[in-house]
Amino acid sequence: MSEPRTLAIRVLPQPGESLDSWMEALARRSWTSLSALLDALGLPTQERTHHLLTGLPPEMFQRLKKQLNLRAGVLEQSVIPAALFGRRAPHWRFCPQCLSEGQGRFPIRWWLPWTFACTKHQALLHRRCPSCHTEPRVFLPRSVHLHPPGHCMRRTGRRTVCGADLGELPALALPHGHPLLQAQELLSALPVHQRMAADRTFTKVDKCLSPLMESMSASDLLPLNEAARDAWQNVLADVTDLNSGIGIWRVQERRRTILTPDFFQREHTEGGTPFRVIAEIHGLPRQLVIQHAKGLGLPVHPGTRPRIIDDEEWLREQYLDRTRSIEDIAQELGTSHTVVIRHLEDLGVPRRPFGPRSMTAFITKLDESVPRDIRAAVEGTLHGWLRLRRFQISMAFPNLTAAARHLDLMLSVLASQFLQLEQDIGTRLFHRSVRHAPQRPTARGATLLHDLEDSQVQSLMQNALGPRLDPLPAADAVDFATVAVDGERAALTVLHTHAPPPQRLNIPSPLHPLLSHLLHHSDEETSVSQIHTATGMPFNTVYKQIKRLEAAGWVTSRLETHAERPAAARRRTFYSLTPAAHQAAATTTRGPAALRKTTDSPDETTDRTAELLHETPGQENY
Repeated sequence: MSEPRTLAIRVLPQPGESLDSWMEALARRSWTSLSALLDALGLPTQERTHHLLTGLPPEMFQRLKKQLNLRAGVLEQSVIPAALFGRRAPHWRFCPQCLSEGQGRFPIRWWLPWTFACTKHQALLHRRCPSCHTEPRVFLPRSVHLHPPGHCMRRTGRRTVCGADLGELPALALPHGHPLLQAQELLSALPVHQRMAADRTFTKVDKCLSPLMESMSASDLLPLNEAARDAWQNVLADVTDLNSGIGIWRVQERRRTILTPDFFQREHTEGGTPFRVIAEIHGLPRQLVIQHAKGLGLPVHPGTRPRIIDDEEWLREQYLDRTRSIEDIAQELGTSHTVVIRHLEDLGVPRRPFGPRSMTAFITKLDESVPRDIRAAVEGTLHGWLRLRRFQISMAFPNLTAAARHLDLMLSVLASQFLQLEQDIGTRLFHRSVRHAPQRPTARGATLLHDLEDSQVQSLMQNALGPRLDPLPAADAVDFATVAVDGERAALTVLHTHAPPPQRLNIPSPLHPLLSHLLHHSDEETSVSQIHTATGMPFNTVYKQIKRLEAAGWVTSRLETHAERPAAARRRTFYSLTPAAHQAAATTTRGPAALRKTTDSPDETTDRTAELLHETPGQENY
């Protein structure tokens, strides 16, 4: 059998460096991708980076030592036992200053769940890239030789990566002598190697973390900024998560030390404290407490203790005559629905069908005075009143997309609810919006909307929905949705020379930059190129929109004469506001002096121009 091949160009690992960091430095030195290097070394090309740190078998360690000519003990310091992480994948954190100073190379400690601060720079570690807002090393980086070290290699496409410089992130600085820094110094003194014993390591880590978490108060976190507080909360989630290695160990240790036979005798048997309350007080999973109690031979009563219901006539009346659901009765009694079911069986009360058909809302019948379509939408269905209310709200908007955005619903959900409403009533209720024609109710839908305004129907709807009754949309919300839908095709107020100026101007939002420029230069003529330079709008958009203004009587045009520019091959067209536009600007704002440039700064003029336009937010794409 031939000896394994060795690399011609090698890079020595730094003390305590992570294996993935070292392999990335080797790949850059050999000018190849990391996946190609791992394949040449006979290492598995894993999708997740942490598999390279925790999943290498012993025979691969021996082969790597020969291929890279390493001394004993060097490779073991660059990986971590998988038992330290449990069922939760490790998360990588980093110090931006260390990355910059180390040219992208980093220690194995940054993968440990209890490493949260850099004692050298006295700052908390970052976890996410500032550009793609994801963890940079979740997936194994590939073409590292094509990008500088210390940059985010998270893939954003098939052949592209984020490429953000992680070393440019601001430091999450901690005050000198902060408890987090003191605890991190003790944790950093713990050795890291492949043969770490999980239980022994967790015991040492818990001795450092438990006093910290018990002594940390809001005053200790108050000097930190929001990003630093979020970083510390992420560390707490990693350490205390029941799927993490140390989280599982902490639960088992707490169960062993707290849940003793004397404790159960004192708290549960004599004190009557339920297992659920014991689990909540001591931060233990309820099922774990129950299993431990069963192991000690304690009786466990599943479910809620039954409540005795002696009044058979009351139960019959509530369930049969008033057709209340089992859930409603159980909620009034303060017990579970299984207790009510058991009492119904004991008392011989016949059960209604299982499922939603037994619910109160499903079997309720309305009075004959309620309009037929409303009864068809509500009787024998669930959430019929909710669909009717949403139909009433949606018909005020130009399309379903705007209505769904106002109701904070997905469009598909709202469409399926209206389809169900039309099936219940048996006819089409509204015409969908087409291009810029708004949706509108059919004749049957208009009748339904009129019936929904009746005071009796509104009272029934209020009683059925309660706090779930959404208010009808305000006029401003409908106007906003209409402008957002219409965009640049929205109607523009037409100005006439001899007609009095309108009290309110309707101007689509894409026209605001153009009209603001004309108002700023109301005393002079301007051309399309000047408008393009000042506003940044494309030439075609400026030309198209200024023609709309000219057709509506806002601007007038004048063709440049040969005497003004004799050497020019083409003559320019100059535009200026019409007298009707000047009059509208003077009467609609606070007075003629509102737009006078001699007294107002440009910023103040812009604010008052927005007031003149009665600007309503809309689409800003030109």
